[in-house]
Amino acid sequence: MGERLALIAGSGALVPEVIAAALERGHVLRLLTLSRRRDLRRFDPVPFTLADPAVAVDAIRSFNATAFVMAGGVSISDIARERLARFFRGGDRGGAASVGDAGLSGLASDLARLTGARPMGVHEIAPELLTPSGHLAGPAPSQAQADAAAYGLRLAHSAGALDLGQAVVVAGRRAVAAEDIAGTDALLARVRRFRRLGLAADGQSPLVLAKCAKPGQPRYVDLPAIGPVTIAGARRAGIGVIALEAGATILIQKSTLLAAADAAGITLLGLAVPDA
Repeated sequence: MGERLALIAGSGALVPEVIAAALERGHVLRLLTLSRRRDLRRFDPVPFTLADPAVAVDAIRSFNATAFVMAGGVSISDIARERLARFFRGGDRGGAASVGDAGLSGLASDLARLTGARPMGVHEIAPELLTPSGHLAGPAPSQAQADAAAYGLRLAHSAGALDLGQAVVVAGRRAVAAEDIAGTDALLARVRRFRRLGLAADGQSPLVLAKCAKPGQPRYVDLPAIGPVTIAGARRAGIGVIALEAGATILIQKSTLLAAADAAGITLLGLAVPDA
């Protein structure tokens, strides 16, 4: 029997894929949207903003949701983070400090407490989108590329422990850049600029984008993801290899993504995060 599922939708192509998977699995759906999306109008979504999360709480409660899932991109400013922390932790009675991504995971638990609905991860609704292990697309990696991919994933895991982003770019065994609050697209744009300035070049040290979940990250919140847009940005940045944590990274528009990696000559790998 399916869940009464409240889907909190951000931006991007992942959302329609999760909706389709949820309906196929027999879930009864109530859609809440954080951004204007004409493509989702037929689902009669409930719009809300992070400045007023009570709208979402009321919608989930009135739907008698048994579960909720968050899918798609969301840009959360420090001001919005403070408002969320005040709402879930302190009401309107006082201030609350901005919380990092680890803190946002705790706010999801607070949402469960306020609504009676349990959090679900995208991977529970659409497990077919998870990155499998192995060589997924593009040319077979050289030994130097395989070594750089493993190093990049270890470095991304370490960066995640600091509650930064979920991705890094390395050149061989040298860190080039780490993801921050601006996201993966901005990271790739920075690497592209570094290459134009001559600060980063692949040469004998292959440029690798590595992406993995943060240590201890609940799987129901913000699993790392890439899509065709990531491949395009990686190609412009001169990235030759993308290393993803197998079983913990979402492949958006999977068939299109793999075809784009093949066409761009970018090696795509699903790997376990190596031990430090």
